[in-house]
Amino acid sequence: MPLVQYLSPKGDFETKTHLYLELRSREGRVLQDHQVAALPMPPSPQTKKEWGWRAKTYRQFEDYLRRTHGQAPLRLLDLGCGNGWMAGRLSQNPAWDLWAVDVNQPELEQGARVFQQPNLHFYFADVLSGVLPQKYFDVVFLAASVQYFPDLTRLVDALKNVGKEGGEIHFLDSPFYSDEISASNAQQRTNNYYQQVGFPEMAQFYHHHHWKTLAALGGHRVGETWTHRLRRRLGFVGPFPWVKIKT
Repeated sequence: MPLVQYLSPKGDFETKTHLYLELRSREGRVLQDHQVAALPMPPSPQTKKEWGWRAKTYRQFEDYLRRTHGQAPLRLLDLGCGNGWMAGRLSQNPAWDLWAVDVNQPELEQGARVFQQPNLHFYFADVLSGVLPQKYFDVVFLAASVQYFPDLTRLVDALKNVGKEGGEIHFLDSPFYSDEISASNAQQRTNNYYQQVGFPEMAQFYHHHHWKTLAALGGHRVGETWTHRLRRRLGFVGPFPWVKIKT
C-alpha cells in the first residue's frame, strides 16, 4: 500500500501548495525529516516560543483524550495535518486509529515517511468534497489549520458529516476574532505581511474567522478559567483558544 492514499485530484491544490511552501521556505520554516520527527521540539531558536505553545497544546489535548475516553478505541481525524507530527505522536497509543488528512502533497509524503505506525494513515483528501467516510470519526481536530478554510459554516457542516453522533470537533492553535471588524483588521495585517515578504497571492488562501459564526455553530471554549486567561495574557500558554463543537 502506498504511504499516502489519494482520494482527491492532486492538481486542484497545486497553486496553493506551491505558494505555501515557497512562503514557508522564505520564512525558514520548511523542515527536514529529522526535525519533523522531533516535533514539537522547537526546530530552531527563532521558533522556540511558538513551538513551546504548541507543545503545551498537544499535551493538554492528549491528556484530555485520555481522561475523557480512557482506553476505549478511538477513530481520530487530524485535518490539515501538514507534516503529520501531531497525528504521529497520538498514534503511539495503539488504541487510537489516526487519519492524517491534508491537500499539501509534499508535507503529507514527508509525514508518511517519518511517522510509520500501523494505526496511522495519510490521505490526500478534500474534506469539503465528501470523499471521507460519513459518521466515522469519534474525534476530529484541526491544529493551526482552520484559517486555510474560507467558509467556517461549510467546514463545520462537513466535519459534522464525517463525525459520529455524539462525537467532537476541536480547533487548536488558531485565532478567532471577537467580531467582523476585528477579523477585517486582522485580514489587512495579513495582506500587508504577505505583500512585504513578496507573496501577495497567499492572502487569498488565509482567512479570518470570528466568534459570532463559531458560536452559532455550537462552538465553546475549553478550559477557559480566569487563571487560564491570566496565564495567556502573561504568555505562559498560547494566545489562541481551544474550541470544541459536538457532532
